[in-house]
Amino acid sequence: MQRSLLVLLVFLACSALRADGHAGSAAHPALARLPARMLWAWERPEDLRWLPADVGVAYVASTILLRGADALVHPRTAPLLLADGAALVPVLHVDASWREPPALSAQQSARIVQELLRVAQRGNRSVVQLDFEVRRSQRPFLAQTIAGIRRQLDPRIALSVTALASWCMDDAWLPAGLADEVVPMAFRMGAGQDTLRQRLHRQGFTQPVCRAAAGYASDEPPLRSVAARGYYFSPRPWTAASWRAMRAHTYADISSDTYSAYP
Repeated sequence: MQRSLLVLLVFLACSALRADGHAGSAAHPALARLPARMLWAWERPEDLRWLPADVGVAYVASTILLRGADALVHPRTAPLLLADGAALVPVLHVDASWREPPALSAQQSARIVQELLRVAQRGNRSVVQLDFEVRRSQRPFLAQTIAGIRRQLDPRIALSVTALASWCMDDAWLPAGLADEVVPMAFRMGAGQDTLRQRLHRQGFTQPVCRAAAGYASDEPPLRSVAARGYYFSPRPWTAASWRAMRAHTYADISSDTYSAYP
């Protein structure tokens, strides 16, 4: 399993080199046009018509549950209200059942690819996001699925993927070129969260592929901005008041507080 993951990651890195001439190339044009602040809107009713014009929305457009041999697709049903012209990025959220572990078959991977291609048309900024955090043993499946997405996704559409914070620090395995944007989640970081938060305060995420964006939560202690773009999560429906409180919890505006040691 680990050998297959290594082979696949080398292939993805080489593909990025062939396509761009070098690793770590300039951001995808679609990402360059995306707001620096993005709210995550989960599968629940959300009225975001109050949102400032310079804040975008990454909303769960569909959810897939991998269970046994199945890939159960649940398109969004909760209402989402937005102001005209708001930047909108569709998110495909993928869960793996703990009670009935998934087979991680080629058919399940293909179903994820198919659904992501479908929801990619549900935004207005030519960006789509995959939210799929996996166990160590499931990494080859995730890498294979992302490779399938990259082969079929319109190159004019940028691919953003979320990542566990550990993947962007000591447990790094994400190669350059895996996605156009990697969004490490600087919240819900597990038993070692306090230590990780202290390290993030000092140095930010150590892996270069993880330095363009980061995710933060409204119900956790303040954390300095560690990337140029922030995605913001709330366990409850957003309100204008909760957004103001979230902004007050950041030490400074993203544009001026990004970790200065980054090249």
